[in-house]
Amino acid sequence: MSRSNLLPIETRVANQVEKCFSSTTDPLFVVGVSGGPDSMALLHILHNIDVRAVVVHVNYQKRGEASDKDQELVEQLSLEWGFDCQTIRLDPDAAEGQNFQQWARRQRYEIFYDLMHEEEADAIITAHHQDDQIETVLQKLFRGAGIESWRGMQVWDPPLFRPLLTTTRKEIDDFVEERAVPFRTDRSNLESDFARNLLRNEWLSKLSDFFPGWRQNVLRIPEQAEVFSEALSFIEVQLTDDHDRLDLQTFSQLQPSLQKAVVLYLLKERDPGITVSTGALDQLDNLADLQTGQSIQLTEQFSLLKDRNYLKLVFEHVDSFSAIELEKNELVDRPFMYNGLIFAIEEFDNPDFDQTLYLDLDTLQWPISLRRWRAGDAFQPFGMEGHQKVADHLTNRKISAAQKDRAMVLESFEETIYAVIFPPLEKLTPPGTISELVKCDDHTSDSLVITWKR
Repeated sequence: MSRSNLLPIETRVANQVEKCFSSTTDPLFVVGVSGGPDSMALLHILHNIDVRAVVVHVNYQKRGEASDKDQELVEQLSLEWGFDCQTIRLDPDAAEGQNFQQWARRQRYEIFYDLMHEEEADAIITAHHQDDQIETVLQKLFRGAGIESWRGMQVWDPPLFRPLLTTTRKEIDDFVEERAVPFRTDRSNLESDFARNLLRNEWLSKLSDFFPGWRQNVLRIPEQAEVFSEALSFIEVQLTDDHDRLDLQTFSQLQPSLQKAVVLYLLKERDPGITVSTGALDQLDNLADLQTGQSIQLTEQFSLLKDRNYLKLVFEHVDSFSAIELEKNELVDRPFMYNGLIFAIEEFDNPDFDQTLYLDLDTLQWPISLRRWRAGDAFQPFGMEGHQKVADHLTNRKISAAQKDRAMVLESFEETIYAVIFPPLEKLTPPGTISELVKCDDHTSDSLVITWKR
């Protein structure tokens, strides 16, 4: 299709392709297409601007016949518009005991990456748009992510390419209508069971009545985060020597909050997806007491070592374990199982405290996460008035060094630790310690139950 016949949204995508891949002759892309309006609009645009692409559709078989019809539509229109299409069918039972949304996303992107390497493609294209960006930034804000995480998504974040990121959902809907692009609606997206759906279906639609212009205000947040990130980059250059060490004297002159921001920036440079607890960063407050050769454990893999007048990040390879997010509605449907642990929601009736942990369901802030404990983690153990470091608690409970390394914590999205999980010390002991904040009492009706499969 000639440029003169393109609609503005098509011209915008064409310009993004030219800008981001100007040095590549006739680039080839892998494009993920679900069959919904966003991805079908994107596929039609790629067809109209003559972009080479291999379509990949993932059928999770979660919605029975509806899922098969999604697949049929994507395959038919890919053929009609001149694209090769590969469909991957997954067994939803493989996600048993896991957060399905997280599992599906992980599977989807693994497929995308594998296909990109197989086809020797230049990038993976997704149909994320401006409304997705707004929802992403808001979720980060609500979950307490630091300012450096507010940047949201980028149009070109190799190998991911998001040419619709500056396009609104309304523009996409208008395009679909004008070009008569076929699509299918996933009705599960109309339900507010997940955080993003709740924002999209019930909350964001009402904001304009109360806060005119709020969308543009949110979209400016990533710009502010980018400025903050550039400032941290500048500070890093001033602090770092040729051996990638931080000058301790200069670093110590920074405000404590800025020290933590710089260290977090350095960690994310090395591992963009890393998660660092507030407690771990708070250890920097005791930096003056650190002796040469001693270190602060920031995460499972990174520590900050004092080397005379310098500080250096040290990486250590350990057994990898990604935090697992649990949603209340999913645990109501079925228990979650991981490595011998069972998490379930049950009525608080005839509790077996000798072998099971019980957390009052009404005290929990969802979603909750299961992750390895980190240095600096602290919680209020059941029966105690004050807080205790998780490391000290494990030592007091006589957990062996090997078991201590594999101990986990269950926490809220606000990083409040609800329980410390570790293997039972004897046959008839519970798998850890709950926090005083979530204990069950005479008023408890339902509880989160944690036990070992025996």
